[in-house]
Amino acid sequence: MSGQRTVMVTGAGSGIGRATARAYLDAGATVHGLDLRPGELDPGPGRWVPHVVDVADAEAVRAVAADTLAADGAVDVLVTSAALGYPEPFTEMTVESWDRVWRVNVTGTMLCLQAVLPGMIERRTGSIVIVSSIAGRTRSVSNGAHYTTSKYGVIGLTRHLAAELAGTGVRINCVAPGPTNSPILTAHASTEEQEAIAARTPLRRIAQPEDVAEVITFVAGDAARHVHGAVLDVNGGLY
Repeated sequence: MSGQRTVMVTGAGSGIGRATARAYLDAGATVHGLDLRPGELDPGPGRWVPHVVDVADAEAVRAVAADTLAADGAVDVLVTSAALGYPEPFTEMTVESWDRVWRVNVTGTMLCLQAVLPGMIERRTGSIVIVSSIAGRTRSVSNGAHYTTSKYGVIGLTRHLAAELAGTGVRINCVAPGPTNSPILTAHASTEEQEAIAARTPLRRIAQPEDVAEVITFVAGDAARHVHGAVLDVNGGLY
């Protein structure tokens, strides 16, 4: 992973997004972190630029992208990690909660891609990593059907864009983490439930956000230059 890059990370306030931002800052990158509560990060050798933004707000996303391009000239890497989920049974699910999960997890991803892709295509270089979930491979272990279907959706988006971006010089890939020690799991799974998940995971542990961040930075980087349209499972063998 090389420094001197401009990286945009959504969901940078916690969990996988924050660990990814930390990894890029440690490598000397300029990191624009998007979140409702992005917080502060010690930039280390990098530069931390937090943005308070709801990724489901089209105007806000476009404004952040415009500010980023004006300040730094380009976005070299985009990581879409912002996500929302609720543990609602399907028969009790409301249209409002369904729409909100999809607005953040799928539409928010689409809006961020649309905001940065034209510049990447014009420069004929760039790397995108969409964060899905084990829910997009099988089903969620702690959230409802809206979360599961949204995570299938972003895998489909990855696969479609891998073909549509052919010849542009822009790579897109997807990472599908298993249960990870982040708020989207810990808010909805008790300590006992988390221990049970770890027990049935072949590696006998729940992932730490840094475990996933290292895969994200790898697949976004030059060492993975021939990886395109892939879905990388980071789940400790849990299927």
